Amino acid sequence: MTVPPAADLTLARLVGLRLCHDLGGVVGTIANALDMMEGVGGEAATLAQDAADVLRRRLILWRALLGGQGEATLGSTLALLDGQLSGGRASADTGGLDPALVLAEDMIPVVLAAMLLGGESLPRGGRVCLAGEPGREFAVWPDGQRAAWPPGLVRAIAGEMPPDPMGREVMVVWLCTVAAAAGVRLSLAVPPGQAAGPLMLTMTG
Repeated sequence: MTVPPAADLTLARLVGLRLCHDLGGVVGTIANALDMMEGVGGEAATLAQDAADVLRRRLILWRALLGGQGEATLGSTLALLDGQLSGGRASADTGGLDPALVLAEDMIPVVLAAMLLGGESLPRGGRVCLAGEPGREFAVWPDGQRAAWPPGLVRAIAGEMPPDPMGREVMVVWLCTVAAAAGVRLSLAVPPGQAAGPLMLTMTG
């Protein structure tokens, strides 16, 4: 598959991180103002506080998804996905993987992007599973009713990158880009009769 050059990745990361920083400050100010209004406004104020909290958590997730934030444990990385998979209808399942496992800086956006695409593969919710052998290979797969990987991901792994990515295709391009930068080979192992076999993240470095 053809991925954008490293310069494009660096620029996208810098712009994205700056946006997360600037928007995070505004969200923090709004949340603080809403806290000061506690007891005033009733249901409307509660809804506004909930929305501010959702936006704050989403910005924290995107900052990690952009990368360049240093290494982190598997547990703290996946905690960023709480309420974020399949619109909150799916959860992350790591099976027997140790939550204290330390992920290298360049692996964090790869794992997060793969898990988010797993969530997009679950229209009715379920689980996004992560398993594998740390340092060598991870497998990510969606488990739930009507689970199916996005067609854009299937085409990208087959070598057909979206020419003008929009909407959900952006995450496909981002996964392919950060995986290439991290030296991770992407492949799909789709058993006969199944639409959502494991997405393999194989470390080649």
